[in-house]
Amino acid sequence: MHHPLQKRQNRVLGVALGLGLVGLTPIENAVWAQSTPSLDPTYGISAPKKAPKNKRVPDAVWVWTRQWSNDQTISARRRFPLSRVPQKAVLYVTADDEFTAYVNGKQVSQTPSGDNGGWSKVQAVDVTPHLRQGENVIAVRAHNNTEGAGFAVRLEADAKLLLASDKSWRVSEKPSPDGWTEPAFDDTAWVFGTEEARVGEGPWGDALEGWPIPISAVPSYLAHLSIAPVRWAYAGDPDSMDWHTASGQMTIDRPVGDARGKVWKVILDFGKELTGRVLTEGSTPGLTLGTGESTGEALNQPYTTTNSSATPYTALRYVTVTVPSQESRINLKAQMDHLYYPVRYRGSFDCSDPLLTRVWYTGAYTAHLCMQDDIWDGPKRDRLRWMGDLHVAGEVINNVFADRFLMEQTMTRLRQDAQGGRSADELPKEHINKIPGYSYSWVSGLADFYRTVGDKAYLRKQHDALVSLLDFCSQDIDADGNFANKHNAWVFVAWSEDMDNGSPVARATTQLFLFKALSEGAFLLKELGDAPNAAKYKALAERVGKASQKHLITPGGTFGDRKHENAMAIYSGVATPAQARKIFESGIFQPETARTDKDISPYYGNYVLYAMGMADRTQDGLDYVRSFWGQMIKDGATTFYEHYSPFSPSTPNTDNRDFHARIQWNEPDNTPKGYQASLCHGWSAGPTTFLTKYVLGIRSTDAGFKTCTVAPRLGDLAWASGVVPTPSGYISVRAERRAGGMAIIVTVPRGTTALIALPSSISTVNGKPSHGSTVQVGAGKFEVVGS
Repeated sequence: MHHPLQKRQNRVLGVALGLGLVGLTPIENAVWAQSTPSLDPTYGISAPKKAPKNKRVPDAVWVWTRQWSNDQTISARRRFPLSRVPQKAVLYVTADDEFTAYVNGKQVSQTPSGDNGGWSKVQAVDVTPHLRQGENVIAVRAHNNTEGAGFAVRLEADAKLLLASDKSWRVSEKPSPDGWTEPAFDDTAWVFGTEEARVGEGPWGDALEGWPIPISAVPSYLAHLSIAPVRWAYAGDPDSMDWHTASGQMTIDRPVGDARGKVWKVILDFGKELTGRVLTEGSTPGLTLGTGESTGEALNQPYTTTNSSATPYTALRYVTVTVPSQESRINLKAQMDHLYYPVRYRGSFDCSDPLLTRVWYTGAYTAHLCMQDDIWDGPKRDRLRWMGDLHVAGEVINNVFADRFLMEQTMTRLRQDAQGGRSADELPKEHINKIPGYSYSWVSGLADFYRTVGDKAYLRKQHDALVSLLDFCSQDIDADGNFANKHNAWVFVAWSEDMDNGSPVARATTQLFLFKALSEGAFLLKELGDAPNAAKYKALAERVGKASQKHLITPGGTFGDRKHENAMAIYSGVATPAQARKIFESGIFQPETARTDKDISPYYGNYVLYAMGMADRTQDGLDYVRSFWGQMIKDGATTFYEHYSPFSPSTPNTDNRDFHARIQWNEPDNTPKGYQASLCHGWSAGPTTFLTKYVLGIRSTDAGFKTCTVAPRLGDLAWASGVVPTPSGYISVRAERRAGGMAIIVTVPRGTTALIALPSSISTVNGKPSHGSTVQVGAGKFEVVGS
């Protein structure tokens, strides 16, 4: 690691959470009252009207000495008094590059021998036996093999911060005399430490493994909710455990027949996927906690393991509690400190099929759990900004939460990451996330966001970054108008066979997405009044579209034989309506089978659903949602998984037990991949958008819903209803089948013009005769009946 040069600037909110929308009308309140509640434990909890001040969460800092040199060893120590010895005290410590730690003269931990990356792996040590009433001292020797040495320490007592490394520590770069680790040692000749960066900042970033609070520090705009476990069981077969009702505080005996002198284990279930950390304050000392999103992960390969009374922040549903061999009975008081972004569910959905309603809310909850420091791909792994994930989750957030702060922050940071420190009007250093398709997702996602919120001031701030990115993307176009990957980037489409390795089908799908990005870029620049650039990128889009029609179309009239490229052809607008019909007639989008289940993932299923909606194949979309995401729910999902096969989890054979261990990961085969895949991933939330945009049929066609379409398509549903938030208020829709046709009740807010479209002829509007299949209306309540 390198000596840090500067601290990361403090984050400033500067805006209120949400859009500050107007209140619900009585009709909309009725829709809300009918809606099936979400699994989200924050559903119905009020969100703050204003963003709170961004206060710092107390934590350690990286500490150096004033005299910095190469191949350095330093010593550091800090005295502290204790009025009593805590029930459980855990020392978290690491150093750049390696350390040895002492408590009251006793060595308690050190960097594992030969571990070159030891600085990134925090050692957590139970130091309770080494503490005493009165004066105590923690001492650390840190060594860097090539440069200056530094360290970070956090001491927690009974799950609360007691002591952390900061400028109050005494440090010395000179060889330390005997006794320097003892409380009585006189360290007044040593200098005070130099603070370099908070943990999670500086050149170390968020790479530390095992730090007890979020590495980048919990932003103050996140909220906390205490949640108790709902059931517990003795550890056993993940698929066949005997569960018992849990309570806030429990006394649990060693399993009957379990031999004394052996460790034993119980597992807690919090009933749903959550984000945060589990606290066992006041429990029997010496317990080890392990977290997992599934029973198999928690029991067999916990994602985090700690011997403290608090787990690290992560995403989890289950926690294992390993009990020391000497204990025949434990007192267990466990609570989940659920960490969430405080927004209200502004959108809603309900329909005659409870499974589809459940899918809508599960997708919304999945996106909500990804709303943390930024909008992450997943709250367990990777906990990073990925634009492909945001392109899917962002549209869910637009239609459910109408949030602006995290959307703008994440979009801006993604674009700045690709810029690599260059000014916005210069070409970026690389594609967003180093993936061409993710650059196209950024442009398309910006257009989606603009159509939702209509904020031209924010869009104007993105002008230079938009133009420079479009210029960068245009450099990948060859003389024939095809995508040529001239930047030698990672041509990733999805985790599916030949879709992550730059193959011809991956390049073809990327080329079709490039057409979409150029077209959306031209739309945004026209909105900004930049006519020359708007015309430039519109012409480039037409060139790529013509090349796609010439080189990618097959004799059968499709864009290949895979779902990915054909879905993107329709979504991007390259495919004509006649070609879209050909694609569906070809059977490419037939429901998955055991033979083809590896061909698509929850991520790219989003674009398949878009294609079905745009081609007016709503029934195909409903069938697909039920058979894929609906089956995921039937198999026990409370949030949507990063990867999934509707065949493996539900097939009753021994090879498919403990599904999480065998969920597909990166490779198009059924080889077990451990528990890498997360069970909450934003890129899998697409059905929520499909049900809003193509079943309710509410779609913005201008900036901020100034104009929109309301075109419900019920398929085999008897009725569907819901609400979509806009900057002017709420659009509420209820569509239902009636004898001889369909009726739609629509409420439109002031400032919005809606084109209401029925799949059949309109007979009456508010009881008055009407003709045609569409009617344009302004603000008000309308009942449109079709024959």
